Amino acid sequence: MTRLRACTVALLIVVLLLAGTGAALLWNATHAPSPPAVAFPAPVAEAQARIEHHLAADKAFRDDLLFLLVATLRDRCEPAQAGVLARMANRASLPVLAAVSAVTAQDASLDRPIYQYIQHRADATGCGQPLRVPAGEGGTIEVDIEQNARTFPDSYFDPQRSSVPRDFGARPLAERAGNACNSVVYSVLPLGGVDWRCSTLRSNARARVRALCEEEMQRQHGHLQGELDAAVGRAMQDPIVQAVAALPAECR
Repeated sequence: MTRLRACTVALLIVVLLLAGTGAALLWNATHAPSPPAVAFPAPVAEAQARIEHHLAADKAFRDDLLFLLVATLRDRCEPAQAGVLARMANRASLPVLAAVSAVTAQDASLDRPIYQYIQHRADATGCGQPLRVPAGEGGTIEVDIEQNARTFPDSYFDPQRSSVPRDFGARPLAERAGNACNSVVYSVLPLGGVDWRCSTLRSNARARVRALCEEEMQRQHGHLQGELDAAVGRAMQDPIVQAVAALPAECR
């Protein structure tokens, strides 16, 4: 329990420090302006073939690139919500750009082509149309943009996810992205996985921690606006430790 407490407290501090700056950086990385009259040019065939090889062979790279594609396309098609997916990704401390960066670290010549690939595919996909990218064993994966947004951030690890986790309730993505308590909820309590029991337990734990966080913000500040501060973070340490410890080991 001591180790769990120390790790949780350290993570809370990092979350509080990053909450104010990470969203802006991610927004810049994923925001796309209105599409040009002519679609952004595709990378040369040889580079595109290497990118699609990574998409088929590397799930982490595929999850990363799909997020960037979905965010870019949705920013164009839903300009009133531009940047919302990126902000939610920051709230949840998702490993966005990590897998893409790992690929370009090994092969720097793919840095520019990956950017071209994302922009070209986003320009070439109509609003309301699904995204299709190569998957393993010669197959493809098809992603519904709005379904992906409704189930985000869980859908980062499961792009075709169709069920909205219970802790979301009826809250739209923009509202969830603006809720400072989600910087703790999604950062500390795990996402991903397809085990329905773990998914349910995690969802219930997230709902409890969010409610406690909102109560603490109301108690200390009288409102839910703005980002979390150190006082709220300190008050949340014990409830978070208890919520994580209550999960079965395989669901942590």
